Amino acid sequence: MSTPHAYVAVTNDLNQDQRMHRICNTLENAGFLVTLVGRRKNDSELLYDQSFAQHRLSMFFQNGVLFYLEYQVRLFFFLLFSSSPKLMYSVDLDTALPIRLAALFRRSKTVHDAHELFTEVPELIKSPFKRSIWSMVGKMTMKGFDHRFTVNDSLAKILSDKYGSQFTSIRNLPTAKVRSSKKLNFNQPFVWYQGVLNEGRGLEQMIEAMTLLPNLELRIAGEGDISLTLRLLAEKSIASERIIFHGWMKPTDMHHWASNAWLGINLLDDSAGNYYHSLANRTFDYIQAELPALHMDFPEYRNVVEQYRVGDLTEGLNVSTVTNAIQELENDPVRYKQLCLNCKSAKVKLTWEYESKKMLAVLSELI
Repeated sequence: MSTPHAYVAVTNDLNQDQRMHRICNTLENAGFLVTLVGRRKNDSELLYDQSFAQHRLSMFFQNGVLFYLEYQVRLFFFLLFSSSPKLMYSVDLDTALPIRLAALFRRSKTVHDAHELFTEVPELIKSPFKRSIWSMVGKMTMKGFDHRFTVNDSLAKILSDKYGSQFTSIRNLPTAKVRSSKKLNFNQPFVWYQGVLNEGRGLEQMIEAMTLLPNLELRIAGEGDISLTLRLLAEKSIASERIIFHGWMKPTDMHHWASNAWLGINLLDDSAGNYYHSLANRTFDYIQAELPALHMDFPEYRNVVEQYRVGDLTEGLNVSTVTNAIQELENDPVRYKQLCLNCKSAKVKLTWEYESKKMLAVLSELI
C-alpha cells in the first residue's frame, strides 16, 4: 500500500509561514507524504530546508486581480495532475476554490484552514466588489470541505455561524523553545516587532512614539505592503537612528532577537474585523522568548493576557496611549520582572506539541 500524499496550498512564498511548517510536520508525523505548495515571487529567496517537499508555482502576474486569477488556475492544474492525493489542505479563501474543484476530480479528502477573517481584511473592506467575490467563493466552497480549522475560538464561532459549518480552533502555538542565550549587538534596550509589514498593524504609531521614548530602540523584522512607507517615515523621525529594520529573518534568528528584546509589540487597528478577532503567531512567539508584550485590548489577546499575565493591554491605537503604556512599564521594573517570570511559566503549556493533538484527532477520523 502506497503512502498517502497530502497537498497543502498557500499563496505566499513558503519561507515565512511558520504555522504551515508546523502543520506540514504534523501531517508528516501522521504518516503522510507532504507537499507544501506556494508561489514564487520575483524576490523570493531560496527555500529553507524542510523535512517535507515544497513547490513554488511560477507566476506571470505578481499582485492584484490577475495574480489571484492566475494562481487559481495554476494551483488547480498542479493538483489535478498530482501524485496520489489522499488529502488536499486549503489555507484561506484564496486557495479554497482550486482545492475543492481538484478534489472533486481526484476524490480527495479536503480540509480548509482559515488563518483570518478573510473578507474583513483592510484591503477588501476598501473594495466592496472584491469583497463580494471572495464572500461568494466562501459560500460556494465551505460546506464542501470535509473539515474546517481556524486559529482561535472567536473566529471558530464567527465562521461556523457565517457558513453553517463547524470550524475547529487550532491556535498558532509555536514549538517549544529554550530562550536564546545568544548575545547580539545593540546599543539600548529595544522594542521588538516581528511579522508582515501591512496596513493596520500599528507600526506607524510605534515609529512616531519613538520620539517620546529616548531610552529605547525599535527593531522591526519583516517586510510587506507598507515596507517603503515605514522606512520613509522612520527616516524623517528625529529618532531615526534608534529605528532599525531587519527585513525578513529566519525563525531561529527572530527567536534570538526576541530573546534579547525588552518588550514585544502587537498593535492592531480595530477598524477591520479581521484584526479585532485575530490571535497572531507572534503572541506566542514572544512568550516562548520569555518576552513580555504590549497587545491591543481585543478579545483573544485579553484572554491570553488575563489568564497568563504575560504582558499589558492598550485600548487605543494612537501615539499617546502606546507611549503611556510603554512608559508605565519602564517605570515599574518589579512588575516587568514578574511579567518575564510569567512568560517563562506560561511557555510550557502554550506549545504546538499540545495544540496539534486536536488536529491529529480530527485527521484520524477524517482519513
